[in-house]
Amino acid sequence: MLEMENKVLRFLARMGARGSLGQAVYDYLQDGREAFVVSADLAHASGFDRIKERFPERLINVGIAEQNLIGVASGLAKTGIPVVATSWAMFTSARAADQVRNFMGYMQSNVKLIGMDSGFVQSGFSYSHTNPPDIAIMRAIPGIKIISPCDGIEIYKTVYEALDTQGPIYIRLTGGSMLPIIHKDVSFHYGIGKAVILKEGDDAALIGCGNAVDNLITTSEILEREDISAKVIDMHTVKPLDIEILDGLSDYRLIVTAENHLKQSGLGGAVAEYYAGKYKRPQQLIFGVDDFYPKTGSAKYVEEVVGLNPEYMARQIVKTLNH
Repeated sequence: MLEMENKVLRFLARMGARGSLGQAVYDYLQDGREAFVVSADLAHASGFDRIKERFPERLINVGIAEQNLIGVASGLAKTGIPVVATSWAMFTSARAADQVRNFMGYMQSNVKLIGMDSGFVQSGFSYSHTNPPDIAIMRAIPGIKIISPCDGIEIYKTVYEALDTQGPIYIRLTGGSMLPIIHKDVSFHYGIGKAVILKEGDDAALIGCGNAVDNLITTSEILEREDISAKVIDMHTVKPLDIEILDGLSDYRLIVTAENHLKQSGLGGAVAEYYAGKYKRPQQLIFGVDDFYPKTGSAKYVEEVVGLNPEYMARQIVKTLNH
């Protein structure tokens, strides 16, 4: 494992999402721990070049065959060794949904499935590669944990924690080749199912996952100029949600969820479902993609089109609170 010094934050930010993934898996093996790595012809894109050189017996390329990827990974997991399996998020979810349901959901194979470049990272390749409904698909399959880390150090810690956790886990990577530094201190406590409070506030609670968390931090800064105090929460684990955190928000005037995903059945839907049965619950705003396919463009352009840019979210929050 990397020496947990604050300079690591900058190092992993420059590594990007996939680079941080590759670094974590490589270090895990360097630590003398056991794992298999399976890729759908994306070993280089997954940051696994050093694994190929140093641990070639641990890396398997199944080719461009994501459904086979799940089957091979599940077979390897029968050895008792955890398996990391990677491909683009659209293909690990939508294309391989039946295999994920059978092998990871029903059979509970010890596979850590990585959906790379999820959200809007691949927006330049149009709808075939961008904004996969991966959270929705994985949430509909019983028994699979879902994690969407927000920056490099959280990706790194997620991989270690996932490999040391028995059972199937889906890790959704939404960042590109350069990541913001959300967690300013490497020593922050990370645990699957335990959200992280990034900023305290009293009027509204802003809950996000993946790279939408960075947008929410900026949103909270805009709200400060409107004398609105906003708590910002990194809900990296979408399933299971941190119930303790949510229970502590019942007195808030408004809760807001944001994600680079469809509004339906994502983080916002999961939070709304939790509060639906509560006698006392705050009003909720859900920011994400409505029921349409955004046009091709940069990630920032798509965020503006779907209403995930901080300025738009801040305006809607102010309007709601002042209503």
